[in-house]
Amino acid sequence: MSLRINFFGGTSLPTPFMVKIYCAIRPWVLRVKCAGIINQIEVRMPVPPTSPFIRKHASTLWGLLILLITGLICAPVLAATPPELHVLIDVSGSMKQTDPQNLRRPALRLLGDLLPPSAQIGIWFFGNEISPMLKTARADPKVKERVRQTAKKIRSNEPFTDIPAALTAAAATWNDGTDRNILLLSDGMVDISPDKSINVRAQAALLQKLVPQLRAEHIRVHTIALSKDADSKLLSQIAADTGGIFVEADSADALQRAFLKIFEAAAPRDGLPLKDNKFLVDSAVKELTILAFRDNPEEQTKLKLPNGQIVDVQGSKSKTGWRWDDSGGRDLVTIENPPTGAWQIIGALDPDNRALIITDLKLRLTSLPTRIYPGERIDGALMLTNHDQPITKPALTQTIKATIDEQKGSELITSFKLNDQGADPDIIGGDGRFNYQLHLIDPAGIYSLVATASSPTFQRDWRQNFAMAPLPPVQLKIVSSEVEVPPAANADGTAGHPTQPGKKTLRQIQVTQDPTVLEPKTAKIIGQWQCERTHSEGQHSNKPQTNKIVAPIPIEWNLTRTTMMFPTPDETTADCVLNAVLKAKLTTHREIDLVLEPFKLAALPPTEAQPKQSEPVEQAQEGASGKINWMLIIVINVITLLLIGLGIWLWQQKVKHTHRQLLKEAQSV
Repeated sequence: MSLRINFFGGTSLPTPFMVKIYCAIRPWVLRVKCAGIINQIEVRMPVPPTSPFIRKHASTLWGLLILLITGLICAPVLAATPPELHVLIDVSGSMKQTDPQNLRRPALRLLGDLLPPSAQIGIWFFGNEISPMLKTARADPKVKERVRQTAKKIRSNEPFTDIPAALTAAAATWNDGTDRNILLLSDGMVDISPDKSINVRAQAALLQKLVPQLRAEHIRVHTIALSKDADSKLLSQIAADTGGIFVEADSADALQRAFLKIFEAAAPRDGLPLKDNKFLVDSAVKELTILAFRDNPEEQTKLKLPNGQIVDVQGSKSKTGWRWDDSGGRDLVTIENPPTGAWQIIGALDPDNRALIITDLKLRLTSLPTRIYPGERIDGALMLTNHDQPITKPALTQTIKATIDEQKGSELITSFKLNDQGADPDIIGGDGRFNYQLHLIDPAGIYSLVATASSPTFQRDWRQNFAMAPLPPVQLKIVSSEVEVPPAANADGTAGHPTQPGKKTLRQIQVTQDPTVLEPKTAKIIGQWQCERTHSEGQHSNKPQTNKIVAPIPIEWNLTRTTMMFPTPDETTADCVLNAVLKAKLTTHREIDLVLEPFKLAALPPTEAQPKQSEPVEQAQEGASGKINWMLIIVINVITLLLIGLGIWLWQQKVKHTHRQLLKEAQSV
């Protein structure tokens, strides 16, 4: 659950008490503005009387509130655990056909040159033997040069492909406090013997023993299948079960982009946003690395510098601090202390072109899981830092335009504008954090989360790739069964015509969780059923049907077994929808908050008519009812006529009596 406090946004005014605490711990420049705000609030908002409890414990409450808000505002900078990448390169003999031009070499050079200085890299070659080629070390300029030299030694001459032994060797030793990643490149399958049964047993042991061990040790395995003959099912399962990314490179040319996808998932770094191959370099940039792919390998990429000079690979050789690698159908250019101003890549407008930098003015982003399940909600924030200190000055943060984009290749899926002013989705205005919340519901595939921050003087972006799993880790379905209902007792309590047993449809919700994804006994589904009953005035009524909403029915299901059954609402004549959230811990050691798709439960059809043998009895009763009604009508009419006749007779008798009285009075006169 996210804590959302809005001191300066919205329509309601904050209390002076809270604003005073907030202002007390802000920089001096902001305190002047805060004082003005407090004065306006106190004039426009009456202060309620203070309770005796608050007066008595005022100092304690002040201390607790200051500690709370200080913890929120002065929270540590978004920590980025340095990545450690162990690279496994397949050097089996089949690579002679799969990679005849040895494009694994420029791909490995690409990976080494793109790594940020905080990353660590180690390299192993594997076939039937495991050959350590580069001991794990920090990716400084000397180590990057050793990576380039190691790439020259890639070969294709070993008879087997011992994937289990390669993973075991790469997972044996790690440095403390790093984010553990293995990159596995292969064009084959588990192949350790001419005996196929031995290979089958080795693969089973890999999935059942080694992969769970890797997962338990917080190791993600990213896999690349470089062949149609590769065991893509195995490689994708290894990646999925360890929280990694699986990429298919259908050709050696696609290998460069595959390595780029893995790099941006395991070791992302600061960059400059590109627009039409143009980007802006500011004075804080110490090193610039440009990656440009070519549509045609024969076409030459060029760079346009801020002073208008055009430089190609030949011209770069005369420049100090320049290194240009144009192999493998792409250009990788590294420039130390690049001149400030507007740059341009003169070449193909490729979505995988990049401008990456080393700088003290960095964009920090909340770490994103490399494997996400559809429906997940992820809270995050981006922050700018200078020399690893957060930038919180309002004069700067208020001028920054920040966005979060979700992309798939060159396709923009969604985009969010962020702020540091306390307006949604920001939590606390003026703290230097641009908060956001993601709700990811996309189809399976590899996506990119791209954060961008720009101001009048500089621009930064940060790109991290993640894999969207095909299904959530729990599945719900309706299970129906017919059960007999005991015969009902006769209404008059007499024997005679016994009622036959009836049948009733019993429905339950079957919930199945994936034990390879969810930790046992940690999953819980929380939500509520919302039911609506359709109401009609009758079959021949012209009035429209109306929906009557039944009171919500809350649920909380603890998933203690792989498959469990849960009851449906007792309301069977209404259409119901279950809106729920899955909360659990993954086997990859992170918490998950996932919104499940609305689960629909249709109303049962109306009860069937009585058996045919009862119809004559009902018809006879209806006939009898008809006769009784007619007799009642006749009796009522007869009684009415008699009453009318009696009334007429009484009236006539009264008239005659009146006449006789008048005659007697006349005679007496």
